[in-house]
Amino acid sequence: MFDYQFEWKNSGAGKVFVTGSFDNWQQINELEKQPDGTFMKVIQLPTNEKKIIYKYVVDGNWVIDNSKPIEDDGKGNQNNYIDIPVENEAIVAAGTEDNTDKLKSEQEEQEKLKKEEEERIKKQQEEEERIRKQKEEEERIKKQQEEEERIRKQKEEEERIKKQQEEEERIRKQKEEEERIKKQQEEEERIRKQKEEEERIKKQKEEEERLKREEEERIKKQKEEEERIRKQKEEEERIKKQKEEEERLKREEEEKIKKQKEEEEKIKKQKEEQEKLKKQLEDVKNALREDDELRERTNAKSKSKQTKGNKALKEELQFNENATKYAFYGLAVLGIAVALIIARKHKK
Repeated sequence: MFDYQFEWKNSGAGKVFVTGSFDNWQQINELEKQPDGTFMKVIQLPTNEKKIIYKYVVDGNWVIDNSKPIEDDGKGNQNNYIDIPVENEAIVAAGTEDNTDKLKSEQEEQEKLKKEEEERIKKQQEEEERIRKQKEEEERIKKQQEEEERIRKQKEEEERIKKQQEEEERIRKQKEEEERIKKQQEEEERIRKQKEEEERIKKQKEEEERLKREEEERIKKQKEEEERIRKQKEEEERIKKQKEEEERLKREEEEKIKKQKEEEEKIKKQKEEQEKLKKQLEDVKNALREDDELRERTNAKSKSKQTKGNKALKEELQFNENATKYAFYGLAVLGIAVALIIARKHKK
């Protein structure tokens, strides 16, 4: 590295920056205005380059120092440059860390000179003011110098405007290129988004199709399940009806068996009743036989006896005969009635 002093001699400027290949054109080095109106700054420059390109930015305008070496960059732009190694009169302090003390002393010397220069300028201005008041000729010369300065500044302004127009043209082309790149990027982004959207729609359709298939499968399974439940219910209903039918048949069978038992019991009772009637008829027959025997004995007695009591005996015999007939007729009627009742029940 080495130190190099940049200088701009236009005292009418407001702010002056120096920038170039040494700071990647970042405009970070502002020159300091000196009492005599010039702008100066010492900047460390690299020694590993054969040439250092630079330019001044004066009040926002890119300009070059016509008193320094100039070259064209091949794009219509002009820049100042410094060849390495630098000529001795252009170097304020050269070297590395070993010459730090020397650089410090030189800076102090420059500060002293600057103060002396300020004092000198102040006295000179006072002297000029005095001379201006005393001599009109000096005023004419001064106006002439001002006119020359105006013409010089006008030329510089024209040069600056030309450079500015060139710079604006370069910036315009750069903007057009950036706009073209931006549009290209936007188009690529639009195509990318379009592809993403198409992919998304495709996936969405596939998802909808999958959901549709799943829904159809679910409806199918639901219908199958409903059909299975329906058949199961029908089977349960059939089994229930079958059980009810079996239960009904069982009850009917039990009722039938019960009625059959009742009928058998009834028949048994009827048989017992018939046996009882039969026994009663036997008893009646026996009674009739006994009555016949009694009547025969009575007739035998009536023939052997011929007493005064024949009339009473005759009446008694007549009563007994009538009683026997009535008893026989009653038993006969009772037997017929019982036989009719049994016959009717058998028919039922």
